Amino acid sequence: MNPFISLLFFLLLIQASSTSAQPDIVVDTCKKCAESSPNVNYTLCIDSFNSIPESHNSTLQDLSIIATNITEANATSIVSELETILRDTPSTDSAYMRSCLETCLELYSDSVSSLDDSVEAIRAKRYGDADIMLSSVVDAPRTCEDGFSDGEIESPLKVENDEFFGHSVIALGIVAMLQKT
Repeated sequence: MNPFISLLFFLLLIQASSTSAQPDIVVDTCKKCAESSPNVNYTLCIDSFNSIPESHNSTLQDLSIIATNITEANATSIVSELETILRDTPSTDSAYMRSCLETCLELYSDSVSSLDDSVEAIRAKRYGDADIMLSSVVDAPRTCEDGFSDGEIESPLKVENDEFFGHSVIALGIVAMLQKT
């Protein structure tokens, strides 16, 4: 075999083994978050970051911003959905249902603003501020669901609320990790 080809093959082999030996920040971060909080769904965490390929080459601070942006996009989508439901729901329908939907709209609208502020706090390395804002956001889906269950009516947002909660606890978990650094 040609010595040049042998050397090239050897160098490629070394690079491949050194690349695969480097830990994946997404896997490590999701694992630590899931271990530190029973509310963090490891699979959702991995899947969320896998949808954004550059997350695998990020810092922990970058991952925190990505997770918060994913959560903000989720909240924005829920706000849009709630506006559509409210617009398409006749005012003759249940006043209590309408009140629940309006409360959820307010909660998620506030969440969008808090998540935007959280990203700015993370960028400025004010992790304590980000933690406080994200903690309030985590409560939005539960508070939204409580209104429906208190009135003994089925929530039209159960899936969305569960998904939002899942994303928000991931963002909160990563900020908690940043606070320890």
